[in-house]
Amino acid sequence: MKTQTILTIVLAAIICYLVYLVLAPFFMPIFWAAVFVVIFYPYYRWLIKNVAKNPSIASILACISIAVFLITPMAIIGSTIATELLTVYQWAEGYIKDISSKAHNSHIFIIPYVSAFIKQYIAVSTADLNSIFLNAIKEVASFSAIGVTGFIKNSVEFVFNLVMAFFTMFYLFREGDALIAFIKRLLPLPDTHKDRIFARTRVVITSSVNGGLLVGGIQGILGGAAFWTLGLPAPVLWGFAMFILSFLPGIGSALVWGPAAIYLFVTGEHLYAAALVIGGCLAIGLIDYLLRPLIMGNKTGLHPLLLFFSIIGAVNVFGLIGIIAGPVILSIGGAMIEIYQESLRG
Repeated sequence: MKTQTILTIVLAAIICYLVYLVLAPFFMPIFWAAVFVVIFYPYYRWLIKNVAKNPSIASILACISIAVFLITPMAIIGSTIATELLTVYQWAEGYIKDISSKAHNSHIFIIPYVSAFIKQYIAVSTADLNSIFLNAIKEVASFSAIGVTGFIKNSVEFVFNLVMAFFTMFYLFREGDALIAFIKRLLPLPDTHKDRIFARTRVVITSSVNGGLLVGGIQGILGGAAFWTLGLPAPVLWGFAMFILSFLPGIGSALVWGPAAIYLFVTGEHLYAAALVIGGCLAIGLIDYLLRPLIMGNKTGLHPLLLFFSIIGAVNVFGLIGIIAGPVILSIGGAMIEIYQESLRG
């Protein structure tokens, strides 16, 4: 290999790394902007055809529509959740003081049983065990308070990222076709393979977001209604938590109603606990296994187990964007394997 070629490759690698360093702080808004552009691009094309022939005007109208679509429900739900957070704090503060007595009034006497089991291995009294439970609950409350404080501190960063995302969306709508054509020219693959990768990526993004929003919305509404019916505090807050966690297939919503059922069971509300478990497994859980594949139409071609691990792993690596990035990466990887197999067959 010629020295000039080696130097060119090294220089290109250095430049690419510097470009990465420059763009890395904006990766989050760029990613979400790309996701929403993929989802709303048919709407943008409709605007160009029927409303505004100018791409810039159509792009502005599309961004305004998305802003109304996102910010309006976020503001309504956010104000309700802010009110319910205070309710949850007051409720938790009261129950932290007497959770031990409530547990002892349960017919199953769960804490004494746990105490007897632990005493076989560790010398600890029931009072000590109760203290451990109380301290654990206080730690959870403290962790929640820290999380809320961190959320407030990061509000400025959130607003900045939101503005950057809409700024990016404007240009992606207006110049998206040219950008995709440029990326395709960079890929050392036949045109048919390039088209397959981009088409599959588009399908995975739209299916993941649309299916996730609909399934999560249904689970959140049912979960919030169940919490309200059973007299548990902050049903909107916990319903919203189910909505967010529903993007984790299989176990997402159970991370909310499961602890609530345990609490009801410990405090003697056995019938309510059983009702919540049955409702969670049947009404809420079956939505995940029946409705999600039906809505997504198995378009992604991803096995639920692989989908689950791809989301968990991607969230661990990339943060919140891993909810979408995980399935996309897995899908692109699957497409590349198919292309490789086809090349082997000639």
